[in-house]
Amino acid sequence: MSWSGRIGLLLLALVAVVWICAGVSGYDVIADVNPALGGTAASGAHWLGTDHLGRDVFNRLMLGSHAFVGPGLLACITAFVIGVPAGGLAGYYGGPLASSIRYVSTVVASLPRFVLVLLCMAVYGNDVWLLSIVAGVSYVPTLAGAVYARVQSLSNAEFVVAARAHGISESRILLYHLIWVNCRRLVGRYALQLFGYFLLLETTLSYIGGFGVMEPQPSWGNMLAFDFGYQTGNVWGVVAPAVAIWLTIMGCSLLEEELVEERRA
Repeated sequence: MSWSGRIGLLLLALVAVVWICAGVSGYDVIADVNPALGGTAASGAHWLGTDHLGRDVFNRLMLGSHAFVGPGLLACITAFVIGVPAGGLAGYYGGPLASSIRYVSTVVASLPRFVLVLLCMAVYGNDVWLLSIVAGVSYVPTLAGAVYARVQSLSNAEFVVAARAHGISESRILLYHLIWVNCRRLVGRYALQLFGYFLLLETTLSYIGGFGVMEPQPSWGNMLAFDFGYQTGNVWGVVAPAVAIWLTIMGCSLLEEELVEERRA
């Protein structure tokens, strides 16, 4: 693995550690409110200072990871469960099955993702887990199209013909030799893209308000919105979530770059 890939993996591992630590910290977003301490600078008691309501920025930054890590993984799983089999089947068997799958993918892809997310949340309610499923479904055409192109290009390759000649089942050829061996790095790249996209989507919705994670629960997006709006004088209230978002996106990008060069085993 290259140095850029190692740095990307380290950054995402750090996000995972923050996510786990926030889950066991026992931080109470309600009890921590103390307006008398609003806008306090960084100190030993508050490592990144406090926001306009006197809440600890460091603890809220950690807890804010819960707004996107779990739901972002669910979005990736949703896209994977639907998109990989659909693209693999269409690419391997072709014919009417491929036409049907590509038609459905075209219909879904014709709807702008952001509009689709807002529409579903307006109809079914503001829920971050619903947001993750909708984001995953909206990404299915992209993932399915990539898997389709790869499988279709290899469906009559020499190693596939040899596998058939040796009596290997069609399902094993498709699942192992084509999807697992030849598409896993490709799927990993798109999963990292989707995870980064979901972080930006959730951050944007929380920042503009009305959607996403709502106060008093923290997310990096609503932390930015409230600290920009109140301008307490504690710069860490804005800088900390902004840097956290940047480092997470950079981690996804660096690790994705590591997977650009596909190698067939």
